[in-house]
Amino acid sequence: MTTLSELLPAHHVDLALSATTKTAAVDDILARLEGHACVKNFPGLKAAIEARDASVIFEDGLGLLIAHGRTEAVSRIVLAAGRFNPPLQLPGEAGPVHLVFVAGIPAAFSTEYLRVVGAIVRCCKDPESLPALLSAPSAAAFVQLLTEGESRL
Repeated sequence: MTTLSELLPAHHVDLALSATTKTAAVDDILARLEGHACVKNFPGLKAAIEARDASVIFEDGLGLLIAHGRTEAVSRIVLAAGRFNPPLQLPGEAGPVHLVFVAGIPAAFSTEYLRVVGAIVRCCKDPESLPALLSAPSAAAFVQLLTEGESRL
């Protein structure tokens, strides 16, 4: 089982994301995956992610944007994340978006991807974890909080 800490290195986390649209936010975070050893074809990854409308989850103060693409442009799951500063208010949505995650998934890893996304959502919905993630002082601390949340939940 792959852990979040294995999939999300600190240099793939942007804690000062200032994008003003959902598309720009996904593009900004996706750019962190360019050059990743497991990304065999970055334009193919980008196309796969852009082909799907990114999901936004609003619940209990959580505004979470998750963009993903299933593609053979990656050899294993790749993950990047960002925290909006200030939070992003999308037209017609229930509240502000605080966090964004972008993932590339090989077709053979669908079950593992669902486990990973489930861990992210559970951690972000946790009343202790969310405030800590929103105030983490560094990318390394952000990843550590996700890792602790994954093992705790």
